[in-house]
Amino acid sequence: MVLKEDMIGFVHNIVRQRKLKNSLLAFLAEMEKNLEIFFVMDQRQFITGKFLTQAWEQVQGEAIIRKHESILVYAGAAEDINRLIKEHKEFEQWYAADMTRKTPDNARKLRGMKNDLDKKLRTMEAVIIIAGQALEKEMLQLGLLKS
Repeated sequence: MVLKEDMIGFVHNIVRQRKLKNSLLAFLAEMEKNLEIFFVMDQRQFITGKFLTQAWEQVQGEAIIRKHESILVYAGAAEDINRLIKEHKEFEQWYAADMTRKTPDNARKLRGMKNDLDKKLRTMEAVIIIAGQALEKEMLQLGLLKS
């Protein structure tokens, strides 16, 4: 009976490790895609879309993720930028929808929102790269990636 329980525990551990590996690989791929999104936005000098955060949602509670400050900073920055993009887009649509809203104060507010977004966006390249390096190093140490 003890042998059977040990085997079940062993199998559960293997399944958990495989799931964790797949989630971490998806998160690393998401970081790489976000770096590509950053480069496109930087090259075009135009916000083309939001950063991806779906894989982050799958791994954010993992201890091996939470111990890396750079990864937490990355996730927070991506969420902040996504929020700023949403707020800017909503205000821009509100502003453009009615001629009476096109006041100098509203124009300054819209420009200020765009400047804040641009300022935050300029930091993303380094944030993504540092977080990606930390994740790759952790995955190598755990044997989840091969060099």
